[in-house]
Amino acid sequence: MNKLIVIVIITLCCPLVLAAQDQLFSLEDCINYALENSTDINRAQNDVVIQNAYLEQSKAARLPNLQLGINQQLNSTGSYNTTNSEWNRNSNNSINASLSSQVTLYNGLKLKNTILQDQINLEASELNIQTEQELLSLNILSFYIDVLLAKDNLKNSQLQLEATQEQLKYAEARKEAGVISLSDLLNIKSQLAGDKTTFIEAESNLRIALVYLMQLMNMPITNSFDIQQANIDKIINLNIETNPEFVYEVALGIQPYIQTARLNVESTKTGISIAKSGFLPSLTLNGGLSTGYGSNINSVDFGEQFSNSVNPYVGLSLSIPIYQRKQTKTQVKIAQIQTNNSELELTDMQNSLRKYIEQACTDAQTAQSNYMALLEQLNAEKESYQINNEMFTQGMINSVDFILSKNNLIIAENKFTQAKYNLIHQNKIVEYYLGNSILF
Repeated sequence: MNKLIVIVIITLCCPLVLAAQDQLFSLEDCINYALENSTDINRAQNDVVIQNAYLEQSKAARLPNLQLGINQQLNSTGSYNTTNSEWNRNSNNSINASLSSQVTLYNGLKLKNTILQDQINLEASELNIQTEQELLSLNILSFYIDVLLAKDNLKNSQLQLEATQEQLKYAEARKEAGVISLSDLLNIKSQLAGDKTTFIEAESNLRIALVYLMQLMNMPITNSFDIQQANIDKIINLNIETNPEFVYEVALGIQPYIQTARLNVESTKTGISIAKSGFLPSLTLNGGLSTGYGSNINSVDFGEQFSNSVNPYVGLSLSIPIYQRKQTKTQVKIAQIQTNNSELELTDMQNSLRKYIEQACTDAQTAQSNYMALLEQLNAEKESYQINNEMFTQGMINSVDFILSKNNLIIAENKFTQAKYNLIHQNKIVEYYLGNSILF
C-alpha cells in the first residue's frame, strides 16, 4: 500500500517538475526573478524602513512625554543620648513617587525642520530602490542579449557544420568520379573538423552565458534553465532618437538617482535651518505629580500618607542660549559645507549623466551604421558563396577557393549577428534614458 502511495505521488509530481524545468524565461521573467532575489534591493528596502522609523520618531518628538519615577530609601542615623550616656540608632524607610511630563512649545522650529528633513530622506531612500532596480534590469538586459547572441552563434555554427557534412558527401562522390582531387577532399575534411570545433565552442559559450545570467539573477545553477527566443527582426529599431541634447533633457527629469541627488541637496539645506535653531531660545511646558511615605511618621499609615501627600505642579521653562562655546556656530558651518558638497555631487551626477548619454547616443549611431554596412556585406558574401558553391560542384574551382568563400561567409554572418545584437543593446540603453521600457 505504501509503495502504491509513493508511486502515485511521484506520478503527480513529475509533470510539475518537468513543467518547471521546461519553463522558458522571458526578459521580464528574468528581471522579476532578479529583483525578488537581489540583496542590494533588499538592503535598499531596509534603508527605507529605517528612514521611516526616523520620521516617526521625529513626529513623536512633538508630543508630551510621560515619566514615572519611584524611589525607595532606607536611612539609619546614630545619635548620642546625654541622659543615659548611650548611643542610639534610628532607622527610617521612605518611598517617593512622581509622575512628570513635558512638551516642547518652541525650539526655533527645530522639530518642524527635523520632520521635514526626515521626510526628504525617506523619499530619497525610496528613489534609491528604483535606482537599484533599474541598474539591475539593465544588467539583466545585457546578459540576456548575450545569451540570445550565443544561441544565434550556436545555430549558425550548427548550420555550417551540417552544410559542410553535406558538402563532404558530395566531395567524396566527386572524388570517386574523378571530378576533384584527393587534396580537395582533404581540404573539405579539414573544414569539417574546424566546423566541429567551432560548434563545440559555441555550445560552451552558450552554457557560460546562461550561467552568468543565472548568477546575476541569484538563481541556483541548473541545466534546465533556458530563455525565450525573441523575434529579433521586430525588435530592431532604426529610427530611435539619438540626439544627445534631447535625450539628456528627458533623462534629467526622470532618472531616479538625479532626483535623489536633488533631494539630498534639500535635506542638507534643511540641516542648516536645524543647526541655526541652536541660536534661538526654547520654551518647554512641564508638569507632574509627586507623593511620598515615611516610616518616621508613625501615626499615619502608608495609604493615607500617599493620598494626602500629592503635590501637583505645572510650569514653563525658558532657555536662552548666550554662550555655547561655538558649538552651534560649528554645527551651522558643517551643515553649510555638507550642503555645498551635496550640490557638487549633484553637479557631478548631472555631468556624468550627460557623458553617459553622449556615449550611448554615439554608440547607437555607430551600431546602426555597422549594422547596415555588415548587412550589405553579408548579402554580397551570400551571393558570392552561392556562385562558388555551384562552380565547386561543377569542378570549375578548387577546394581552397571554395573554402575561402565559405569562411568569408561565416565571418560575415558572425559579424552581422554581433552587430545586430549590439544595435539592439545600444538602442535599449538609449530607450532607458528616454524613460521607455527595455523589455522585448
